[in-house]
Amino acid sequence: MTTRGRLAGILPAVLAVSLACVGCTRADFAAFRRERLGLPERREPVILAAVGDIMLSRGVAQEIRKRGDVGHPFSGVIGYLRGADVVFGNLECPLTPGPEIGPRDMILRADPGLRTALAESGFTVLSLANNHALDFGADGLADTLRNLQAVGVECVGAGWDESEAYGAAHFEVGGIRLAFLAYCEPGLAAGSPGVTGTAGEGAVPGASAGTAPGGSAGMISDAPVIAVLDLDRMRAGIREARERADYVVVSMHVGTEYSRDPDSTQVQYARAAVDAGADLVIGHHPHVVQRAERYRDAYIFYSLGNFVFDQVWSRATREGVAVRIFIGSMGLERIELAPVIINGVRPEILRGEEAEAVLSRLSLDVERVVVRGEGGDECAERYTVYPPGPRPGSRTTKRCESDLDADGRVEEYLLRDGRLTITVDREQVWQSPEDWWVDDFTLGDADNDGARELGLSVWKEGSFGPDRPFWVHEEDRSVRNHLFIFRPAGGSLKAVWQSSNLDRPNYAISLEDFDGDGLNELVTVEGDYSDPGKQRTGVWRWSGWGFSRVSEP
Repeated sequence: MTTRGRLAGILPAVLAVSLACVGCTRADFAAFRRERLGLPERREPVILAAVGDIMLSRGVAQEIRKRGDVGHPFSGVIGYLRGADVVFGNLECPLTPGPEIGPRDMILRADPGLRTALAESGFTVLSLANNHALDFGADGLADTLRNLQAVGVECVGAGWDESEAYGAAHFEVGGIRLAFLAYCEPGLAAGSPGVTGTAGEGAVPGASAGTAPGGSAGMISDAPVIAVLDLDRMRAGIREARERADYVVVSMHVGTEYSRDPDSTQVQYARAAVDAGADLVIGHHPHVVQRAERYRDAYIFYSLGNFVFDQVWSRATREGVAVRIFIGSMGLERIELAPVIINGVRPEILRGEEAEAVLSRLSLDVERVVVRGEGGDECAERYTVYPPGPRPGSRTTKRCESDLDADGRVEEYLLRDGRLTITVDREQVWQSPEDWWVDDFTLGDADNDGARELGLSVWKEGSFGPDRPFWVHEEDRSVRNHLFIFRPAGGSLKAVWQSSNLDRPNYAISLEDFDGDGLNELVTVEGDYSDPGKQRTGVWRWSGWGFSRVSEP
């Protein structure tokens, strides 16, 4: 298992020799180490991806049949989805056999075979708490539950009985426990116990609703049900989930279709969920992007808009936002935002002014980082939200396996208490020196020569590596952060490049193809020696003698 490219890190304006000492830390490494050992343990963050409404019926189904490719709707974002550990969305149609659904029909269904496309695109959990789950009655919902279960996709907001429908789906990834709950506004939940209302939802404003083939979507005895929003029941469900989870996600199908602003009901329910213990609230149903907010240290996205849909009659209904939530053992670390536009029926990630126009509706403090190509044109960008306030101190524990030297034997890399240890067949082959504190490591081709290296974020005394440049007579002995690159050689590691003191310390580092050109960049989250609340993303590229910044904040 190779390390996944995950953000984290820091560097100076150009990673070469930096003699300036900005915000120097203590000069006593032993004291620095004792201080670090007293910090709580931090594990590598889990990545949760969440998207908006997914509808595989009507025009989407027609396009799939025309192309003969069940995966076509997700083909433009499959890398984005598969890059997460857990992927969540709202499935806006039952997966059940039946007649073809016309372009203006509002009773929806999709062929059961599309379950494969959902699973292969990376979806691990889907909400069924919406106004189309019962379009083909209890039998259609039962088919949907069985079809998703068959491909290992969990369902929330619906189940074989009320206990299951209102209960949470639980996941544990890397020691971090996640819980998902989903609810549908009562007025939208026709066919649920004790609820009346209409199930239709507009394909085009003003179109007629029609009826489900084979009869109404009424409830039958001992039939599966969906979870309806009830404040007391929701609070109880969140409290129960909280007992077993480190991070609780609540999905809500609520609001007014095509409204650019959340209504009072959305705000009431979402904030009540946070008050009860939810860490993240994700809204669906309006079909357009609405604002988000940070409320009591939690984030609320009132509507992520559409993700896969055939509502191509307006720009607003073709737009959406996908989010990646990075959750560590100490809570939320950051949120990455990806604005999308539906091209045909297929979402594609937006860039530039179009992306910023979509993200402006969220009303969040978003950091935009841009990388430009040789001609000066923008070739990649990333939008990140960092929680405000000081970054809590921690010591990282991280483990992975990889055959870095390509000798057919897999090495185990274990970072614990500031020491990185490499073992092969349980025999230690390398360990970082005692007078280093390793904050993070990454594996990848740092200089893009076809061979993979080991990158280290290291705290140590002295402004250089083992060898000081001959023209430097006095060295800064404070404990500062460095970036070191090593390559396998003769059964051990050989230093390829070692930076001087970095102007800004690394929180973590990753080697990844940021701009999609087939070459790796060093992607970082840069901190500040004197202000732990400051964070920013940096992108660096090997220049032949070191790393140079290629990003524009």
